[in-house]
Amino acid sequence: MIKLVRLDYRLLHGQVVFSWTGHVGAQRIIVVDDDAANDEMKKSALLLSKPAGVWVNIFTVDKAIAKMPKVEQLDEKIMMIFGNTAALLKFCQAYPKIKEINYGAVANKPGSKAFDQSVFLTPEEQADTQKLLDMGIKIYSQQTPTFKVVPIDHI
Repeated sequence: MIKLVRLDYRLLHGQVVFSWTGHVGAQRIIVVDDDAANDEMKKSALLLSKPAGVWVNIFTVDKAIAKMPKVEQLDEKIMMIFGNTAALLKFCQAYPKIKEINYGAVANKPGSKAFDQSVFLTPEEQADTQKLLDMGIKIYSQQTPTFKVVPIDHI
């Protein structure tokens, strides 16, 4: 069962992963990021940063979509992490069962608009986010479980 879908450009990293993994009781983390899935060095680094006792899969968006029937059969609590809004939108359009997304961290880039202290969206990311909202998906910003939930309900 998917317990958390998170957008975080850092993918797997330290305390945030550990706090969210513990909070949702995740037994498996599925990282969905084309760059990471196609780069052996990035994959190795991500696997080194996983919490003990938690399975980690690193998939391209297309492979994640293809794997969802099998993922649905797993008797595990699952956390999915996406590296960017384009991947997240593509996945959600192909797999419309996602109803809620946690925007954890989106890097501040030139032309970005701040939506929270850790979420900065370029015009393209804003358009992707609006499409997700238009699909009826609830989106909120929250860095860790102890932070306040900040709804992102319009762009």
